[in-house]
Amino acid sequence: MRFRNRPHRQLARYPRWRALSLIAVALLLSPPDTAFPAQRFQADDWITECGGGPDRNADCSITVPFWQTTYDGKGSFALVVMLQTGNIGIVGNPQPFKAMLRVDKGAAASCSGPRYCIFPTAQSLAVIKELAKASLILIDVFTAKAQFRFSLSPKGYQAGIAQIRAWGYQLAAD
Repeated sequence: MRFRNRPHRQLARYPRWRALSLIAVALLLSPPDTAFPAQRFQADDWITECGGGPDRNADCSITVPFWQTTYDGKGSFALVVMLQTGNIGIVGNPQPFKAMLRVDKGAAASCSGPRYCIFPTAQSLAVIKELAKASLILIDVFTAKAQFRFSLSPKGYQAGIAQIRAWGYQLAAD
């Protein structure tokens, strides 16, 4: 698909651009750390980003966009893991009001919210621990008009964690 010469309004119709736009807005609204340039790494579709210096606590996130078209419509979402706080969330378009996340055969974590889903901290920390050795991630996203089911490989997440350590950042789990 070629996006050159298309007005910005037409780009918004494509779900992949919506998820990436949400990620970009979140990154732009985060406070800058001028002492150290941001680090960025991508493995598969997983995007790893760290700000601040490695001598401090890691201000890192790992994000994976995912999208799907079903008979109910199109959905474009992103799973965001904030390593400094241990929070996990799902954002996207259409706005999710509920999501379920299962790593391998572990217990399902669930979240709900009016515009995006932030998983409870205890569930998020358990999921982060499971992702280190996982082989499969299953995600169900519920919107007002549709349900979307996804399966993702955690290999890009695991590569992102390895890269964060290679940069010299300390993770809370270490």
